[in-house]
Amino acid sequence: MDKQFLKVSERTNLIGIVADLYEFLEPRDRRVFIQQTAGLGRFLRNLNLAGTPEAVAGDLIGRLEQFGELPDRPAYHALGALLDAILDLGDVGNDDKRSVAELIVRYSLIADEPYLASLKVLYKITAQPVCHPKQEGAGRGSPKFAESPTIDTQLADEAGLERVINSEDNFLDIHLLTGALYCARAVGRVEVPEGSAVGTGFLVGPDLLLTNHHVLPKQEHLEDGVVRFGYYNDASGVPMAGKVVKMKIDFFFTSPAHKLDYSLVRLQEAPLREITAQGDLIGKSIAELAQIGKHRGYLDLVSSEPPKLHRVNILQHPKGDPLKVVMTQNYVDLCAEDRLRYVADTMNGSSGSPVFNQRWQVVAVHHSGAPYPTEDLGSTVKRAWRGRFRVNEGILARAILKDFKERKIDQYLPR
Repeated sequence: MDKQFLKVSERTNLIGIVADLYEFLEPRDRRVFIQQTAGLGRFLRNLNLAGTPEAVAGDLIGRLEQFGELPDRPAYHALGALLDAILDLGDVGNDDKRSVAELIVRYSLIADEPYLASLKVLYKITAQPVCHPKQEGAGRGSPKFAESPTIDTQLADEAGLERVINSEDNFLDIHLLTGALYCARAVGRVEVPEGSAVGTGFLVGPDLLLTNHHVLPKQEHLEDGVVRFGYYNDASGVPMAGKVVKMKIDFFFTSPAHKLDYSLVRLQEAPLREITAQGDLIGKSIAELAQIGKHRGYLDLVSSEPPKLHRVNILQHPKGDPLKVVMTQNYVDLCAEDRLRYVADTMNGSSGSPVFNQRWQVVAVHHSGAPYPTEDLGSTVKRAWRGRFRVNEGILARAILKDFKERKIDQYLPR
C-alpha cells in the first residue's frame, strides 16, 4: 500500500475536522495538543504552527500518514495516535467522531482488536477494514482473529461472567510499561503525620500535589503532612524508603467530598527537580524521557474523557503499601457529568490516585469504590469473582480543571 493511503475525500474531511478543533485556534494550543495530548511532539520540527488551521492540519496529517507506526508506540500508526486523541476530546461532535473512528477501524490504525471492536459498536461502524498502512501489500497470509466480545458490566449469570473474563486480552504494548515507570515518579504516599498513610497523591506542577479532600480535609493537616515519593518495592521485593517532602502550610485549595473531592497543596520543594527535563528535552515523548531518566516534573491533567469500554491505568498505594499499578481488567463502565466509573482493583489508601488513559494522561482522580459484583447476583458468580473486582469512581480531571479555572487556581498550574 502507498504511504498515502487515505482517499482524497477522507483526507479533505479529516483536515476540516482537525482545523475546527478548539485546540487548533492558536499556535500555542496547537503545540500543546500535538505534543502532549496526542503524544506526537517529534512532528513539531519544521511544522509551521503559525499558519492557518487548515494549512497546519493538512501539513500535519500528510506527515503522519506517511510516517507509519510510532517507534515508541508500535501499536499506533502515527495518524492513529492523532485520531485517537481527537476521540478523547469533549468538544468534538458525534458525526466527526464517527468519521474519525471509521478511519481508525477501516485502516487498522491502532493494533488493538478489542479497541477496534468497541469502536465498531460505539459508533455503529459497518465499513470493512482494508490493508493496514504499515503492510507492503495484501495477500501475505496474515492470520485473522475473531473480534473479542465487549464487556458487559450488568452481569446476571455465569454466562455474563464468562463474557467478562474473555473480553480482555492481556497483551500489553511495552510502551505502557515505560509509561508506568515514568509516571510512578510523580506519585506519592500521603502521610499525616509522617509514617501514617492516609492516601495517594500526585504532582500536577513541579511542587503542586493533588489528592482527595477526604485525604487532606483541613489546612491544619498540612503542618504534619508529608508525601513520600519513590516508595515501592525494589527488584528483591524490599520496600525502598523513598523521598519525604513536607507541605507548605499557606497554600490550600479544596472541594468537599460530596462535590469534586479534591485538595491541592504546595510542597516545600519540587521532588523531581534533579531529573526535570530542560531545553530541547522538553519536547520529547514520555517514552523518550523515561529512557534517559528524565521527567517533565509533573503529570498532565487533560479535559478529554475515555469512552465506555476503554481501559484505564491506576497508580496507587493500596492499604498504604508500596506503589502498585493496575493495567488489566480495568474497563470504563460509565462516564457522566463529573464522574468516571471503571472496573479495577483498589483498596483503602488508593484515594487520590491518578487514573490514566492509555497515553498516560490523567483523566480522573480516584476517590471511592463499591464491591463488585452487586448483591443481586447469584452465589455462583460471587464465588467466581471472590470479591476481587470493584466498580470504582473517580472525579473527572475535566471537572477539576473547570473548577480550577472558575476559582482562578489554574494560574498556579504549568502552562
